[in-house]
Parts: sequence; C-alpha cells; structure tokens
Amino acid sequence: MNQEIAREIISSCEQVSKALGAAEAAIARMPEGEERSQHLHALAGIFARLFGELRLPAVRQYPDLDIAEPLGEPDTLLDQEEQEAVSLFTEQDLKLIDEALLANSASSWRKVARVVGTTMMERDRHLPEVPVGFYAQRVAALVQAGRLQSQGNLDHMRFSEVRLAITGKSAA
Repeated sequence: MNQEIAREIISSCEQVSKALGAAEAAIARMPEGEERSQHLHALAGIFARLFGELRLPAVRQYPDLDIAEPLGEPDTLLDQEEQEAVSLFTEQDLKLIDEALLANSASSWRKVARVVGTTMMERDRHLPEVPVGFYAQRVAALVQAGRLQSQGNLDHMRFSEVRLAITGKSAA
C-alpha cells in the first residue's frame, strides 16, 4: 500500500474508534448479565480486528503516520461500579485473568488493544466479567512483574504494544 492509502486507513480507524467509544459507553450502562457480556464481547472483537488487522499493518509500514499522543482519558480508568466489581476479585481470579492475557500475547510485539480484545472474546466461563480498563491494568501489572515487555503508553491500549518477556533463550 502507498503512504496516502495508509494515512486514510489510519485516519478511518481513529474515526471508527471514536464512534465505538460511544457504543462502549452505552453498553456500560446496560445491566450486568449475558446480554451485556455478549455486546462487550462483540465490541472487543471489533476493536481487536480494527487495530490488530487493519490499522497495525499500515502503521508498521509507515510508522511516521502513527499519532504520537493518545487522545482522551486513559483506558485504565474504571468507573465506580467497575471499581467495586474488581475489588471483589480473588487472587485466583487475578491469576486466571493474567494467564489469559499471557496466552494471547506472543514473542513478537502486539498492540495491547489486540491482546485485551482477543482475551475478552475468548473469555473463559471460569473468568469473572472483567471491565476493559481492568484488563489494561493487568497488562501493566504483568509488565511491572517482568512477565511482559512493553513499548508505548500502557495507559492507552492503542498506543502501546507488549510481548512476552524473554528470559534466557526462551519466552516466558
């Protein structure tokens, strides 16, 4: 693809992301339950494909087109209801969440939005319902613990990438 097409793809992805933010806010107002989970699952899939399969190839080919500064509030922020929900997670819940995030990471760089989106799509029945922002927080915790390496701004999933930490000659 040429640079002008890449620019149009990246710009379009940003516009779509902003529009999907409104859908995310609407879904967040839905009562807890299966219907809300299905909508969050669908939205996560859209984000994962939008950034992992459409925007990322354009940015990799033309990195100078990538927006240097994230727009909007950090993805790691939780509202009061979400904060109350995650405060009830057990150590076992955190372990399951972390294992799922690690399973969707790779030895090559992946956008955090893709790792989180894929994890949400594959959400195991043993996992509690997890807010998107908490997944982003767990990614940062895995980086802090040395299990993932990162580049970019971890407060904004679209502006950061992670890969499995390399220990010795193999990936962790």
